[in-house]
Amino acid sequence: MTPSKTHLDVLKQLVKAGGTGNVMEFLKLDASTFQQGFDIANDMQNLDYVKLLYSNFNKNLIVVEITLLGRTQSML
Repeated sequence: MTPSKTHLDVLKQLVKAGGTGNVMEFLKLDASTFQQGFDIANDMQNLDYVKLLYSNFNKNLIVVEITLLGRTQSML
């Protein structure tokens, strides 16, 4: 399955960041759209592109780690 543009944007940012990072920061989302960011991260985890490591609404953090499949997909 080909990643969506949003997924691809996050994957490329993760590669640049060294493999782990905050989805909310990559997508420039604030706390009012936390659920949207979490849904994107969860979709990516379900596709095995990332592993969700940590989330915290109060700190606006959804930290994920890229998988080997995600790294491969980021090069498309």
